[in-house]
Amino acid sequence: MNSHLTSEELCNWLAGKRGQEVDLHILDCPACRSELNQLQNALAGFRASLERLPVPAVSRIYARQTLPRWILAAAAMSLVVATPVYWNVRQERAAEQARADELLLQHIEAGLSRSVPASMEPLMQLVSKENQ
Repeated sequence: MNSHLTSEELCNWLAGKRGQEVDLHILDCPACRSELNQLQNALAGFRASLERLPVPAVSRIYARQTLPRWILAAAAMSLVVATPVYWNVRQERAAEQARADELLLQHIEAGLSRSVPASMEPLMQLVSKENQ
């Protein structure tokens, strides 16, 4: 190898992914060997600092988070009460809409069944009175 090893090649070598060409270069190149030693020392220091830290006790038993029964009972009761109220309101709205539709249809039918427009009705009444 003509150039020095990259940081990726050095990290791979430390991780155990070693090749013969990289091994030979580390033996021949004092600069790469020095950089590798620095990386090994940094990792060893990091490992030692982790080993000195106290590890908090972790409980493997997880407490199951449950809602109190009175909250569940209150939610169920509110559903029982709210469902009929909602249903009644919905039925009333449907009946109201049906009544409005019926009134509209009656108004349209009355307008269509006239023989003359509403503005001419007084004239028609005058004409009918004269004919009698």
